[in-house]
Amino acid sequence: MIIILSMYNKKKGDKMKNTKLKKDIMKIAEAESATEIGLCCGTLFVKFNSSNYQKLSNNLKTKLQTFFDNRKKNDCYVKMSQVGSTEYAYDFIPIVDYRLEGII
Repeated sequence: MIIILSMYNKKKGDKMKNTKLKKDIMKIAEAESATEIGLCCGTLFVKFNSSNYQKLSNNLKTKLQTFFDNRKKNDCYVKMSQVGSTEYAYDFIPIVDYRLEGII
């Protein structure tokens, strides 16, 4: 298992929250049969050692999106990209509602 973590927030409370969030994301990936897991700069990289890797990757995307929706509705969108034959990258893109910011 490959684990790459980056901690760039300076507040101790933020570091603890980010560490817990990263651990939760990695636990979800492990539960969905990911064999190699790396988390770097807000992107989750996983590899599947199964012939059914397409179904596993889609299941992981669904589980991650459900996890974030349960934390806070419409907070972020999980974008999945295939990197290699059995490797995938999952980006966590914040959803910005400009109506709440007073821009629109």
